[in-house]
Amino acid sequence: MNTKGTPIAWPLRAWLAVEVLFGIGAVLAIGVAPADTATNFSWAIQPVVMAAVLGAFYMSSALLFLLPFFAKRWEMIRVMILPTAIFSTVQLIATFLHWDKFSIGTTPFYVWFASYLLPPPIFVTAYIWHQRRVASQNTNSDSPLPSWMRTLFWISGIGLIVFAISVFMLPNLLIPSFPWKLTPLTARSLCGWIMISGVLLISMVRENDKARVRLGTPFLILVLPTLLLQMSRFADQVNWASPVLWIGLILAAVMCVCGLILATGSWRESLS
Repeated sequence: MNTKGTPIAWPLRAWLAVEVLFGIGAVLAIGVAPADTATNFSWAIQPVVMAAVLGAFYMSSALLFLLPFFAKRWEMIRVMILPTAIFSTVQLIATFLHWDKFSIGTTPFYVWFASYLLPPPIFVTAYIWHQRRVASQNTNSDSPLPSWMRTLFWISGIGLIVFAISVFMLPNLLIPSFPWKLTPLTARSLCGWIMISGVLLISMVRENDKARVRLGTPFLILVLPTLLLQMSRFADQVNWASPVLWIGLILAAVMCVCGLILATGSWRESLS
């Protein structure tokens, strides 16, 4: 323990490095080459824009794992740990539910399976271990989130979580109105990203400190531009008149603005 906070244990730091490698693989596979998922990913995703959009989420989440790898204190990365564990659990359940859709026996499948089988127990164990060593559970903050933002994050976070759970259980709630063709598997995989977004917002509200949530802001900032970039690559496959699409983009825009506001300040403080 030091006077500034709780040091990050080396096993967690080592695992974060592994997560960075998983993330790089996913970005290269479906972020850069979404048309080649039949050979470079764990299952063939159609239409290509769906693969590109999932790739956009991987691209926007890359810094969630890279920045914590360089952080020194547990308190500065805590906000991201449980959301990542929950996200991995959702993807793992989706894998078991649609086992026959995956390219079993291939290297991309084994990478996918390991990347979602291992994180939940590792992150939950790390969370409990570190929390038991935190010097104080004092939630006071010298730089709390604005009250309007806390309210917005509570409402949006709960709404996203309820929506993700509902669609995960009943994919047909979303499939008919989506701006391109969805399958139950792609709908459930998308729910994982909706879930991590909602849980991250709730975690930020509970942390209620700009320095302690700052490392999570790149995800909020990057979701909108990466989604627009990836969809623009396959614009002919997108129904741009879909209300679902615009609701999602407007919410992403709001989160982007909030992320930019929270990102201001001393990054050295959050990494030191």
